[in-house]
Amino acid sequence: MGYDFSEALNCTSSQSELAFIIATCCIIFRMMKPKKKKSSGQAKPLSSQRIAFPEPVFWKQYRLGAAILFVLPFLLYGYSITFGYVLDDEVVASENKFVKKGLAGIWDILSTESFTGYWGNQTSMVQGARYRPLSIVTFALEYQIFGLNPHVSHFINVLLYALTGILLLKLLSLLFPLRGKKWFSAIPFAASMLYIAHPLHSEAVANIKGRDEILSFLLSLGTLYASYQFLLSEKKYLPALSAALFLLALLAKENAITFLAVIPLTSWYFQKTNLKKLAYTFLPLLATAAVYLIIRREAIGYLLDSGKEITGLMNNPFLGATSEQKYATIFYTLGLYVKLLFFPHPLTHDYYPYQIPLITWDDARAFIPLIFYFIITGYALIFFQKKTIASYCILYFLSTLSIASNIAFNIGTFMNERFLYMPSLGFCILVAYWLTVKIPSLFKNNSIKTTVAWGAPLLLTVAFSAKTMSRVPDWKDILTLDRAAVKISANSARINCFYGYDLYKEAQKAAGAEQMKLVDEAMFYIDRALKIYPTYPDALNAKAGLLALRYQNDHDLDKLLEGFYKIQTTGLTPFIDEYLDFLERTEGKSKLVPFYQRLGRALKKTNQAQKGDYYLKKAQ
Repeated sequence: MGYDFSEALNCTSSQSELAFIIATCCIIFRMMKPKKKKSSGQAKPLSSQRIAFPEPVFWKQYRLGAAILFVLPFLLYGYSITFGYVLDDEVVASENKFVKKGLAGIWDILSTESFTGYWGNQTSMVQGARYRPLSIVTFALEYQIFGLNPHVSHFINVLLYALTGILLLKLLSLLFPLRGKKWFSAIPFAASMLYIAHPLHSEAVANIKGRDEILSFLLSLGTLYASYQFLLSEKKYLPALSAALFLLALLAKENAITFLAVIPLTSWYFQKTNLKKLAYTFLPLLATAAVYLIIRREAIGYLLDSGKEITGLMNNPFLGATSEQKYATIFYTLGLYVKLLFFPHPLTHDYYPYQIPLITWDDARAFIPLIFYFIITGYALIFFQKKTIASYCILYFLSTLSIASNIAFNIGTFMNERFLYMPSLGFCILVAYWLTVKIPSLFKNNSIKTTVAWGAPLLLTVAFSAKTMSRVPDWKDILTLDRAAVKISANSARINCFYGYDLYKEAQKAAGAEQMKLVDEAMFYIDRALKIYPTYPDALNAKAGLLALRYQNDHDLDKLLEGFYKIQTTGLTPFIDEYLDFLERTEGKSKLVPFYQRLGRALKKTNQAQKGDYYLKKAQ
């Protein structure tokens, strides 16, 4: 079977993608456009509307809403509790040596880079390494109590997500008081419901490893809530509490550091306060961030960058790209993020090279998102003094997305849906504002206004929920997940390789005609991966394994050796040397001498002269 990679990036697909980005831009610009007449929801700057909001009042007003937000995640993700480990779950949980020590492994988790417990040493596979110990510590605690149990881990993910919904409702109830409106037709509940139902969060919740996202955002919200409550009540313990929560948020995932911008931004928009009070709550957070960076440096040996170039394409997608290609492609992905917020379909966990193609500025998919982001940033800054909801949501979105945008740091992939887990709140608040305030204000009849204010968010929540529930089953196991992804991410070398390897493992369990059928299917995906990335080490290794499995059925040694020759002259694969030793014992060395001579001479002409000498010596 053949595969033409150039045809996969066909014009029709690009045009439809571009059309959607343009349409999305138009919708957002219309949403941001201020009315000449002030609506009841925004008659005054946001900060002029904030008042203290005692805890009992919240539960009196929102007890049913909080109950709905607690139950909804279990309705959407309850099925995931039956799932096992997939993807990087083995790195942070199931195959992590520190996790399997239970309580005894916690210090190792806290004092080393996050991949060390899996690989055995610090690999620095991605720029800046990874230091996210908190979620791994929770896995160690689970192991101490329950053993290796993925169902417990999935349940805790869903539970934490439910708690996120309630805390989000509490926070938004401070920022947007009801002022005579019903709780079910107001911004706090609508935004929280849309957030919990949004399909883009399925990767973080249904994947055990996604707990770092959940914890980081939950604790960041807690930090913001405590900081804002201090501005309202001036209770002296709250700055210390917010600092402690912030440190935990940072230890969960680095993204929390963007709340150093979000917290003063929120204070400016929603609360009249002086610089002294703001400094009293902000400076402890700044000090906490400094402490975190010191801890991180001690754990991984450097602050942000080791200075070593990441040479693997799967961990450095811009490897070999020009500066123009890099930044044009970045803005293309930023445009896709906006599209996925409005229309989360299709969904995939794999955006590796070259599912996202490297493009240049003469491609409309790059410059239209650039113009779009330029306009919304300009809008946010122009209306900064007026403290409009739209400008706040934009600045929140830009702040929290910045760290995952690839602009400041190479994050190791072009994009990922889970990177919108934190930024998507800005989108949900803005949409909730439009659905509960702006659109209802178009109607004169109060009954219609109320119906639209609760009905429109409900309909969108139902639509999001349906998509989420259709996506969650894909995370059942690795074969199911990769099968779903390879249909969407056909141009990703990584998922083609992974799915081919999944089929290879299935073939090892089969026999006869069924085994050969699986081998042929696996070979199709491995060859497709190699067409995208010809020197992909994992794909070359998988192909060698498939050739060996095929040989065990057809016993065609010449065909096997020809396949090995093509692999070794493309990129050396250790498995082949091991299998050649096996063939010497079973077939006899004499049958391999011509192959050794041919391969040795070929490698001598390349930069693998030493390996060429190795094969020529074996031919003697």
